[in-house]
Amino acid sequence: MPRPARRWRTPAAGVWLLLAAALALYWLPLTAAGEVDLDGMGGFGLVSVLPVATLLGAGLLVAAFAWTLWLPRPGRWLPVAVLLATVVSLHAVPAVLEDQPRFATAWQHLGFLDYLDRFGTAAPDLDARWSWPGFFALVAFAARAAGMDDLEGVLRWWPLAIQLLGLAPLWLLLRAVRAGRRAKWTALWLFALSGWVGQDYFSPQSLNYLFYLLFVAVLLVWFRWPGQLRGALLPGEREVAPVGRGEAAVLLALLLALFVASVASHQLTPFVMLGVVTALALSRRLSLPGLPLLCAVALAVWIGFLAEPYWSGHFDDLFGGLGSLGGNVSSSVSGRIEGGSATHKAVLYVRVALAGGVLALAALGWWRRRRAGIGDRSLLVLACVPFLAFGMQSYGGEVALRVFLFALPGACVLAALALFPRPGAGGEGGWRAPLAALLAGLVLVLGFLVARWGNEPFERVRPGEVAAMEYVYRHDRPTVRLLWMSSDTVNDVTPAIPWGARDMERVLYEPTLAPRDTAHAPALVDRLRAAGPNAYLMVSRGQSVYLEFSAGYAPGWEQRLRSSLDGLPQLRRVLSNDDAVLYELKDKPAGPAPDPRPGPAGPRVTWTPVSVVGALAAAALLMLLAARELVRVGVRPGVRQLRWLQGSFWFALPLLAVVLGSLVWRLVTLS
Repeated sequence: MPRPARRWRTPAAGVWLLLAAALALYWLPLTAAGEVDLDGMGGFGLVSVLPVATLLGAGLLVAAFAWTLWLPRPGRWLPVAVLLATVVSLHAVPAVLEDQPRFATAWQHLGFLDYLDRFGTAAPDLDARWSWPGFFALVAFAARAAGMDDLEGVLRWWPLAIQLLGLAPLWLLLRAVRAGRRAKWTALWLFALSGWVGQDYFSPQSLNYLFYLLFVAVLLVWFRWPGQLRGALLPGEREVAPVGRGEAAVLLALLLALFVASVASHQLTPFVMLGVVTALALSRRLSLPGLPLLCAVALAVWIGFLAEPYWSGHFDDLFGGLGSLGGNVSSSVSGRIEGGSATHKAVLYVRVALAGGVLALAALGWWRRRRAGIGDRSLLVLACVPFLAFGMQSYGGEVALRVFLFALPGACVLAALALFPRPGAGGEGGWRAPLAALLAGLVLVLGFLVARWGNEPFERVRPGEVAAMEYVYRHDRPTVRLLWMSSDTVNDVTPAIPWGARDMERVLYEPTLAPRDTAHAPALVDRLRAAGPNAYLMVSRGQSVYLEFSAGYAPGWEQRLRSSLDGLPQLRRVLSNDDAVLYELKDKPAGPAPDPRPGPAGPRVTWTPVSVVGALAAAALLMLLAARELVRVGVRPGVRQLRWLQGSFWFALPLLAVVLGSLVWRLVTLS
């Protein structure tokens, strides 16, 4: 028989056919006209309107990957194809089905780019995120270099791109793990199935998560201690060739660049990076003993000097949750489940169950590896260090999500090792571990569809809401106040509308208590009158669904509120569609609207003699510590190198004391 004909009778050919059938079942019903009614989504979100064939296709994707694990030699491209098809299928659905890019906060980040494009500077008084402007400056530069004026396409496909790009550094990290082929592919697969946290939207967190993954991958592959994994290579394991001193210096420079970029663009990620690198150094899994101190100084200098506009006015927000372990856990876990509809609570419980299941499987993997005599201390560091964030601050009630997000790389690798603790366990053709992977994958995929897209009824952006915001932007001179419905005007300050995409210094968003009893709607007239002469009241579909699902407002509340507001003689509609209504007063308050007040341009530092001395000492200390680490990895060991390292260490101590004293003085006097 000719060789090409023989090739299509192999087990691998069956996996290719199963993959094709899975993709056809998954995508063809979604692309059929009128097949998916997004307005008919219930409390379980997108999964409640997906065709049955699509759900079956998702199950077949899991079966296809489990089949590749059973094959003794699946080839190079088959696992890659199944993995990429799974990631695209799970994350691209809203981008294909929905008319507008999803998630309200992603639209708000467009407003930062708009402000940079018009003024070229940050405005720390407008938003706390301006104290960490690195992400916005980078994206604005890239957009201008590419000649892109409309970034809605970027918003639409950004989550999928982040999910795909995140696989590359994790694949690199797996080179430092003593495991075989099946365990490593399973780790990548579990990482993809656990990407339901929802922090992949257009935001500083998503980009900094990629920085974090690459940071830890470079640390563990090229700077672990000792330089090579001990013992003979296991079946399926590839040796990491040592790099020269020049290459090591370049890799160290990459580590420093990643950390500095994260320090300048996100509040939380550099703390996790610092925790990981410190724990690796203390556990003797890192050959750069001075790197934790260098990173700590860089982080402290940025917060103490360049983030002054934030902590000088929000000292309690930044440090108030420090050490409040129980309060931070309860606010981000049980506090987010209180209230709301039963189906929405079920979605949140599914999230808790999925996170607990992955972490439990990781614990099992650590135990099985210990029994096999293989240590995984570095993976344990990656999985456990993020939990220290519970003792830092609540992060707006989202710290549990961030903890799980940063624990995922280590947890998914350990969870894969629970199924394949050592190469050859049960034989390369054994069926028990692939069967366990199949069952776990089916649970994770179904849970993913609920946990990831369960909030889609209010995280989805509707065309009418975009039209309403465009009307506001056209009438925001000199400034305008937009009142939106909230169940808690103190804690619930993020609307489920595509807000803030333009003119962030002119449009002031004001949460207004939504009356559960629409008979109290006349009170909204007083709030609108107090807002000034140029103000609108917005009732939107997305925000109303959010109130029904998350705050327990009665079904149909939005229509009843609209009817009540329409009956008030003081109000009139200026824009109305199926998704949003804008009201204004017929008789507006006298006087002009205030001019915009964006505040001084940033970064803004209060310079005093103590601050100047501290800044000069910080610059000298950072250069000295960076030079120490570059000399350590880039220069051949010798007597001169040893003497220089020892001398520079004693010279760094007084500089460190001056920097710490300056930072303490600034915190005490300026907060």
